[in-house]
Amino acid sequence: MEQYKPLLLVFGTSADPFHQGHADLICDATRALEAQGVDVREITLMPVFRHHNIQDNIKKSLPLTYPDRLAMSQIGAEQISGELGDLVEAVTVSTLEEELALSNSRPNFTAETMQALRARTDAGMDLAFLIGQDAFSGPDPSFGHWYKLPDLLASTVLVVCPREGFKPNREFIAALQAKGARMIFLDSVKAREVSSTVIRNRLTQGEEPSRLVGDGSLSQEVLDYILAKGLIHSWRTLDTDQPVMEILSAPSAQDSLEVRLGKLLFEHKLTLATAESCTGGLIGHWLTNVPGSSEYYIGGVVSYAYEAKVRMLGVSWDLLKAHGAVSAPVVKQMAKGVRELLSTDLGLSVSGIAGPGGATPTKPVGYAWVGLSSPDGEEAFELQFHGDRIRNKESIAQRALELVMEHLEKTGQD
Repeated sequence: MEQYKPLLLVFGTSADPFHQGHADLICDATRALEAQGVDVREITLMPVFRHHNIQDNIKKSLPLTYPDRLAMSQIGAEQISGELGDLVEAVTVSTLEEELALSNSRPNFTAETMQALRARTDAGMDLAFLIGQDAFSGPDPSFGHWYKLPDLLASTVLVVCPREGFKPNREFIAALQAKGARMIFLDSVKAREVSSTVIRNRLTQGEEPSRLVGDGSLSQEVLDYILAKGLIHSWRTLDTDQPVMEILSAPSAQDSLEVRLGKLLFEHKLTLATAESCTGGLIGHWLTNVPGSSEYYIGGVVSYAYEAKVRMLGVSWDLLKAHGAVSAPVVKQMAKGVRELLSTDLGLSVSGIAGPGGATPTKPVGYAWVGLSSPDGEEAFELQFHGDRIRNKESIAQRALELVMEHLEKTGQD
């Protein structure tokens, strides 16, 4: 049997609410690991800050409920610590998911969370992630599509618990192990089928709250918190559980440009911010016409005047004086500035002369520059159109989005 260092066992959860099934699973898994001779030194509960997978029926309002979900996780940690006693040294709750999500303006993924946690964890411990067997079930297991899977396998031991009705795909598991995956199977653990969604529905539909304690769905302490904070009313009034579907399907020839771009950004798990001058917010308008665009479009700045470019995007006065607003150096700085301002993967900028006035001998009406900023650096693209003011704005905005598409397609090929 493979030898493991003492484990830091991580349990990721929406905790909306944290329920008795969570607590029982963690305690049972810890005891099962100890029975196999694997020492669980510490347990960390990791409340999700925001989900990326909008196919899940998860509220879009998760960040709004985070303080309460964090507090309920802390109640759960105290309960687990009391039940396990001296079997583990500590049961803690981590705010790492919040920290990472707020630092990059998008949901983070398990591989990223575990890599960050690995860097903060004693090298004398193995990092372990508690996961259900359903992720390894079926002809095309969902775990095979997890983001940056090789990085996750390199940093983390997978502790797999059975799920009723889900048979493991042995061929898939063998392929993972051949790639170096370290996996511990807890076949003796019987996970209870308790659902946070079902609990919320029961409470919001008016069921007597004490019944959820009586049937073992919630601890009394968590229920007391729910009632004291008025969470039942909050669950009734926050965003619906209906998933956004348009950006989930593959790009097709029938899609508009902004839909195709949205699908690519979502597929690549990238975020975008815009800095617009001559287009006056038109690009942001088109992007936000797509349902689900908040998954990848973080926001934009309409920096029409010089002062806005300087104060909001960090463009220098010297650069503007030397080259003018409609120039490669300025759009590069605009794109970089908005990407840094909103902590996104990509920054897109436009500056041009829409007309009918404002032209010079070297910069006629319809002349524009597009800037694109990424972690690899900044690029600038020169454009020339020959329409009226509205047509020029639309042409510049369209070409700017096409340039982002071309960047993503090239990145995918690379």
